[in-house]
Amino acid sequence: MKNYFTITAGRTGSAWLTSFLSANLNIKAVHEPLEINDFGVIMPDIKIMRNFNNFGNNELVKSFWKKKFSYIQNDVYAETNHTLCKCGLVENVILNGLEDVTTLIVLRRNIIKQCVSYIVRNDFQNITLAWQWYLHPTYAKKIINPEPFIKLGGLGLPLWYCYEMSARQEYYSQKFSKKIEMHHIALEDLTKKSGAQDFLNALGFHGVCKLPSPKNENKLKPSDELVGNVSKIVSKVNVDMPQIVEDIIKKGFNFSES
Repeated sequence: MKNYFTITAGRTGSAWLTSFLSANLNIKAVHEPLEINDFGVIMPDIKIMRNFNNFGNNELVKSFWKKKFSYIQNDVYAETNHTLCKCGLVENVILNGLEDVTTLIVLRRNIIKQCVSYIVRNDFQNITLAWQWYLHPTYAKKIINPEPFIKLGGLGLPLWYCYEMSARQEYYSQKFSKKIEMHHIALEDLTKKSGAQDFLNALGFHGVCKLPSPKNENKLKPSDELVGNVSKIVSKVNVDMPQIVEDIIKKGFNFSES
């Protein structure tokens, strides 16, 4: 038995990664289970997402993960669903004794392209989208202070989410990388033949890698002005993410407990 999951944000290439894993691991990888009856059973719903990010790994969240893991019957299972890491994936892999058969893919994307993608799609205009797919700054459990970002207007929430997810990737890496196998890869490297081959080799597969076609590309292209504005703000953000995360861990912060 072997499970592959991701620690990543939305719009970072998770759909493309599904195709990549399917083609190269010779399995039918899962992106997001979206059938009506999947929500709350094998796909986190809003209630589960909000519970974990406000109250931690409570009984409701644990119950979801027991159902989720019992659903997995394949010898090799891969799911690139980015919501999972935002509602207790890592904590419940360990709680259910699956750390030795789990590999976590920490997938990153250029933060400017990532943020612009959210803005072009209006992903943060409706709070229910943030509740179901992303994160919201009103959550009790967060690493990055949202206040400086909120002052930026329409760019603020998408950009805060980018940095919050980067912080969570760092948090899980620092706290659990000795317990669970993790592989870090940037989308920009993974979509190149050499980077994809190196990544596949790191996973333990030594065949010639196959690169699938792009997935879920934005149909609306961002304006040069938008890209310039986001680039300007990002260039001014001075964040020592490893140090920030190290400090909060030392102070006892975690996502599990209320």
